[in-house]
Amino acid sequence: MAIISSRSNDRIKAIRALREKRERDSTGTFFVEGHRVVHAALQTGAVIELLVVATDRLDDTEASLAEALDEMDVPILEVTPDLFDVIAFREEAQSIGAIVRQRTEPLEAVAESRRCWLVLNEVQHPGNLGTLIRNNDAIGGDGVILMGQGADPYHPQAVRGTLGAIFSQRIVRATPKELAAWLPNSGCTVVGTSPDGTMDYREVDYTSKPVVILGGNERIGISAEQIALCDHLIRIPMAGYVESLNLAVATALVQFEVLRQREPATP
Repeated sequence: MAIISSRSNDRIKAIRALREKRERDSTGTFFVEGHRVVHAALQTGAVIELLVVATDRLDDTEASLAEALDEMDVPILEVTPDLFDVIAFREEAQSIGAIVRQRTEPLEAVAESRRCWLVLNEVQHPGNLGTLIRNNDAIGGDGVILMGQGADPYHPQAVRGTLGAIFSQRIVRATPKELAAWLPNSGCTVVGTSPDGTMDYREVDYTSKPVVILGGNERIGISAEQIALCDHLIRIPMAGYVESLNLAVATALVQFEVLRQREPATP
């Protein structure tokens, strides 16, 4: 098969179209870039529909990954390095990418919890969302429950921020009504962060039950309806001039306190 060099090629146009949410939604797929993320897709059993490689720029590790996927009969599209740079969303040069099928679940599919679910309501920035998903993977969390019309977890910037955790974390969609019905029967401790919180986030016991952390919109935080669902409304002590932290940073503090309590350091 000839190596493709023209951006007018129909398959190249289809890949570039996946930058748009409408196309991602209609096809149920998204495009990932880089060895680490493609390898994560392979390791977690994600459905890889097409591998795209800049053949002349593959290093040994990337070539081995491409060979493994070829042996699994994954279709491969070979392109020139210059054309791969046209396809890619990232600024730094990449040599391998893939079209992967999305894995979004309904809340009714969540039967049990192991450690920590992160509930996010209308998070607006894809980069924030990607970091939140990545952090939940870092603490051994179950997954992320998304509500409202927020950022798409399959946006290229969000996928990049997850560093592959988009495949290890369960991605669940829910309405506020579904969440309100699910939480009382989830067996989880529900916490939400707010400047008006009545309890220091470090004082909550995160060990007796799995935890659900409620996170709100970057601008307005969690809603009154979400607050009503919380077992604990927690605060993060602030000693400086600013009154709040970036959503991903504030949530990470709580997430890693969950990890600290559940896996205390050994001498």
